[in-house]
Amino acid sequence: MRNLTAKQIVPVVLILLVLGGWSFLDSFSNVGYGPEQPVPFSHKLHAGTNKIPCLYCHSNAERSRHAMVPAEAVCMNCHRVVRTDRPAIQKLTQYYQAGKVLPWIRVHRVPDYVYFSHQWHIARGFACQQCHGQVQNMDVIQQSANLKMGYCLDCHRKNKAPTDCNTCHA
Repeated sequence: MRNLTAKQIVPVVLILLVLGGWSFLDSFSNVGYGPEQPVPFSHKLHAGTNKIPCLYCHSNAERSRHAMVPAEAVCMNCHRVVRTDRPAIQKLTQYYQAGKVLPWIRVHRVPDYVYFSHQWHIARGFACQQCHGQVQNMDVIQQSANLKMGYCLDCHRKNKAPTDCNTCHA
């Protein structure tokens, strides 16, 4: 066996480091991510105790690829009269009356190059909890699934849905 030079070894080592580093970084996800929001909001209270359906607040999910955070007007449908003495509701009311949007912090995210449609999944009868977890039990919303390609492909295969690249990467 011949002696290898640094010129031959360095590129191989760099390739192994890059590939190893990528797989190491890819092993992480946002599972458990639940940032503090500008106004505390309990899905446990709203969706759990009060049994408000997901689509009441996230009505866009039925007709759009995005579920969207509800407009303050949706919250005010109830909070014009319910719990108006609470500081969080007063803050919400101030935003609403000023015509401003609360700066909610997004929790669930897929890469920009992925095309995901809530509309298609809801139309096929999938419960929001399948990807978002048991939100009706969460005081603070958290990401419960890793939402990576393997997670989606597993579900597509299980449900005999398309798995070709153009399904999500159009």
